[in-house]
Amino acid sequence: MKGKVKISYELIMFLILAALVVLFGILTGGIFFNPSVILGTTSDIAYLGIMAMPMTFVILTSGIDLSVGFMMVSSAMVFSVVYQATGYNLLIAAAACLLSGFVFGSVNGVIAARTKINPWLITMSTMYIFQSITWFFGTSYAFSTGYAITDFGYGTIGIVPTQLIVLLLVFAVFYILDKKTTFGRYVHAIGYNEHAVNYSGVNANKMKYFVYMIMGVVCALSAMMYLGKSWQVNQTTAVNMNIEVIALVVLGGTSTAGGVGGVTGTLFAALIVGVLKRGLALMGLGGDIYNFVLGGVLIASLIMFAYLEKKKKIVSREMAIKNMDE
Repeated sequence: MKGKVKISYELIMFLILAALVVLFGILTGGIFFNPSVILGTTSDIAYLGIMAMPMTFVILTSGIDLSVGFMMVSSAMVFSVVYQATGYNLLIAAAACLLSGFVFGSVNGVIAARTKINPWLITMSTMYIFQSITWFFGTSYAFSTGYAITDFGYGTIGIVPTQLIVLLLVFAVFYILDKKTTFGRYVHAIGYNEHAVNYSGVNANKMKYFVYMIMGVVCALSAMMYLGKSWQVNQTTAVNMNIEVIALVVLGGTSTAGGVGGVTGTLFAALIVGVLKRGLALMGLGGDIYNFVLGGVLIASLIMFAYLEKKKKIVSREMAIKNMDE
């Protein structure tokens, strides 16, 4: 039917985001409508949001990565140790941090590509290895960089937070990979049918390695963003972080069965969670209330996603029957 508006999951996410901004604006007496407040909602979620971008690719391949939190913290500790050991050389510390992320991600990638072990079991095992690495660095010692990369975490360009800019840049990179490259098409295809990808002449295992390796590198980037925000990490920093990252991807409409979804929904999910955190904080609420509301929004989004998928199948079936009749 001509003129009919197509309702997509991304459109629904955008409407939810807009509704939350209006709601918190009213409930806070207009404070939330301040541009600096709205833009600042990313300060507590951007480092999770950038990790959610490669996690979207991981889940699109029917995989999962439960080790992201401790990969991030381990990379942050590498940054801090190298930074102090080199006489506070920022470039060497950043390079060491990214290299550590590459190594950690490659460990997951090699095992996922070379074996038939379920990614859930692989990354749960490496999660404990990376957690042990954080304890190896020094029991409960908090690793601090002082104010080395404060601008990276708390800086602004005008009223736009640096973390928001990094989040949008990382999103842009993964959006191009997802929509404009063969790599992105193969990532989706692996989630649909890995055997078909192999039969087409493409090495699906090699693709999976790159997905997990990229995950590790972005965790290292997130580590530097986190250090710029809080200046220190310890062994408890990563607790529940993997669940938060996976929740952003699922909230963004990416199917845990693989093949369906994309980074646009993940970006909206990150923005929604950021608005929730800041809005509830301005109202004097947080902690358990935030977890309760986030859980409710996640369940609602999953129900809506299931409904839209069912509706798509019904429409596809009706179209197929109509074409057969013709």
